[in-house]
Amino acid sequence: MKHKLQIIVVILILFVAVKADAGPYTEAGINGYIGDNGFHANPLPPIEGGDPNAVINPIFRGWATGFRNYLPSDKQWSGNWNDANKALGPATGNNFDIVSLGDLDTAEITDGCEPGQITLVFGDPCNPGDPNHIRNVKGYDFVVFENGSISGYNTSGGPVAGQMFSELGYVEVSSDGNHFVRFSAVSLTPQRTGPYGTIDITNIYNFAGKHPNAGGICTGTPFDLTELAGQPEVVSGVVDINNICYVRIIDIPGSGDFFDNARANTDPNTWPNYNNYDSNHPVYDAWVTWGSGGLDLEAVGVLKEQEYSGDINLDGIVDFYDLELMVSDWLGYWGQYEGWLKRSDISQPRDNKIDMRDFAVLAGQWRKKEVWRK
Repeated sequence: MKHKLQIIVVILILFVAVKADAGPYTEAGINGYIGDNGFHANPLPPIEGGDPNAVINPIFRGWATGFRNYLPSDKQWSGNWNDANKALGPATGNNFDIVSLGDLDTAEITDGCEPGQITLVFGDPCNPGDPNHIRNVKGYDFVVFENGSISGYNTSGGPVAGQMFSELGYVEVSSDGNHFVRFSAVSLTPQRTGPYGTIDITNIYNFAGKHPNAGGICTGTPFDLTELAGQPEVVSGVVDINNICYVRIIDIPGSGDFFDNARANTDPNTWPNYNNYDSNHPVYDAWVTWGSGGLDLEAVGVLKEQEYSGDINLDGIVDFYDLELMVSDWLGYWGQYEGWLKRSDISQPRDNKIDMRDFAVLAGQWRKKEVWRK
């Protein structure tokens, strides 16, 4: 063990990382499946012609079991996109196995029409002790799978290679199905994208639909209930983040008429004081869309507890993969450069920089395995 830690220290001293252009929100999606290459690949499940040995990622412990209030914004469909049962059960990686929330056009927005929404149910809401409820444990708590895809080409009309065709949504949670609290999200996309435009997802935080789940990739966007602890509904006890029975997803028409909650979030450009954003921002995504318009929900999964914060890449073991991520931001701070990975800030209390405090945590957890890691 001592020899291994000496090697790690040498790497920390010698490692020099090349940072790619990116916004401040670089958290990775959670793989829906693992296959022959283990946790470091993203196989499609066998039913999609992928890895015949692919299985659901063991980090998941449960999935939505029912739904309420499926209220799409569109009444007309150009396909079979209005079966809410398709949002239940495990992720499939199939970008057609979805339920659409519909999209609003300019006239509907002007008329005050409500965006589409759906509320998913987890376990038995009448049984407070049901283990299938979502609870605020260590690490992320649940994951939303949409069917966004990564663009493979550039056009003058909107798509940018490497960016995401995304249809975003607000995420809210509830204990009783009546009182909901919304995750405070951030959108830094500067302008409209057009109906087939793309966005840089590192400018997006805490929205459903951020991560790709199509074209050979099956990932979902993770959410941490700890972020809601200071919300009035949680403080008063109206919403119990240790007993979440409902997750509501609300589509966001990407016209710029709907806004994020940035003022409740830290602006990384205000180092070293780290103040909140001065104002909320308009949300832009692919708009207006038709057919399976608006956010297309594929699944919502409940995560097992992540005991070891040193497992930065969430593969269930603290190892050199995590060390590589940490040292890529060594002695850097959030907002210093684009692409800084906030998950590497693992010491408590978190201070938005990567230093020996974080390395000490990782070293103390070196080679530790999560109970769900086989």
